[in-house]
Amino acid sequence: MRTVKVSDLMTPRVVSIRDDASLTNVDWEMTLAEVRHVPVVDEQDKVVGIVSDRDVLRSLNRHDRGRVPVSTIMTLLPVMVRPHTAARDALEMMLARKINAIPVVDEGGALVGIVTATDFLELAYRALAGMPVDVERARA
Repeated sequence: MRTVKVSDLMTPRVVSIRDDASLTNVDWEMTLAEVRHVPVVDEQDKVVGIVSDRDVLRSLNRHDRGRVPVSTIMTLLPVMVRPHTAARDALEMMLARKINAIPVVDEGGALVGIVTATDFLELAYRALAGMPVDVERARA
């Protein structure tokens, strides 16, 4: 069996946001896309941070969320991987750091995808169900 790579699991069409977007905006984007993690990118689409739904929930007590930039709650310089990274290595990083999502970037640091704990759960399901784990899964 070949090595499963991050590119085999990642979601390539990623909702991302700029660091000057408001907390209200990121909350809305996450709700619409039904995602729990949003990479924060600069003008060149390079990843500068990541925001989770937990980060947004912790900010609920802020009175003027419409004016508070996402840069105040994002995790700066998150763990990142490349598409050719072995999925096992990405999973080890997630387990060691207790994180649930890793932005996937190209050689220049531009966002090309995201791999999440849900992606690994789907892989485990396929393996446990006797389905091939080395083929790209169908996407909705």
